[in-house]
Amino acid sequence: MNKEFLKRKWVHSFEEDKGDEIVYRPEGFSLPLSRGRDKINLEDDGTLVNAHPGRDDRPQLHNGSWETEHDKLILCFDPENKEQYTICEISTEKLVLKRDN
Repeated sequence: MNKEFLKRKWVHSFEEDKGDEIVYRPEGFSLPLSRGRDKINLEDDGTLVNAHPGRDDRPQLHNGSWETEHDKLILCFDPENKEQYTICEISTEKLVLKRDN
């Protein structure tokens, strides 16, 4: 896995989701129009900014940190709120995650 591919802004391409796999595309990728999409920004320094549409469609922002461990992507919003995903596929054009339970 090339960790450098992770360091960018990713936009949820829910049209491509299959089963329990979640597909993200890099910001700027041509996606169909939508009322709102989840976005994750994985910064070089380990900072995370998560944006998702709120009740009124305006983005709600959540800050945190991110790290990798083997084939896992771990998003941490606070010490009590960590989300762990298996990285199923990664390239400069696509990120596929599967949420671990």
